[in-house]
Amino acid sequence: MIVPFRLLLTLTAVLSGVLTSFSVFSDEAFDRLDGTGASGKKVDVVEWEGNLEVHVYPKGSLKGLSAKLDDRQKGKKVMVIGYRFGAKERPLVRRAILGVPFDSKIQAFIEPGAKGYDKIGLSNRPLPAPWKPYKLDPSPAQWYPDGDERNDEAPIAPRRIPAGDRMPLDEGSVNGFNF
Repeated sequence: MIVPFRLLLTLTAVLSGVLTSFSVFSDEAFDRLDGTGASGKKVDVVEWEGNLEVHVYPKGSLKGLSAKLDDRQKGKKVMVIGYRFGAKERPLVRRAILGVPFDSKIQAFIEPGAKGYDKIGLSNRPLPAPWKPYKLDPSPAQWYPDGDERNDEAPIAPRRIPAGDRMPLDEGSVNGFNF
């Protein structure tokens, strides 16, 4: 029996797509913290009223949290967050793009009454009850998640524009997300 050319072409495309997917993602060790990764943990980061709220599911799984503000590039503030799930484990470092104003004086609070998840608030000001102060782990040593080649690069120096030169105009370029 002769297989029609279109059917053969379609089967070849599907098979190569499946094999490519397995080869690309089979060695992937990056835990997206969506509940399906190696840790089995789900993390939501929510902005509200100038604060950042971190929800970690299931409750009791967060053993420590660290945070530092990455404001090395003007106008592009990112919160670098380290999640520690085991007592002596290194934290998993992730980045949260900020839409709320933050400075480097980060305070942390926990709401112990949250049902089903650990609830940590990051703020530049004290939060009212039922929030209680929370001791952050030391700031993450790295700026990017494990395996990101930018962890090895030199620190970003601020750009200096010579007197008389004009600042280049950003025409609305779209930048990728760094998690």
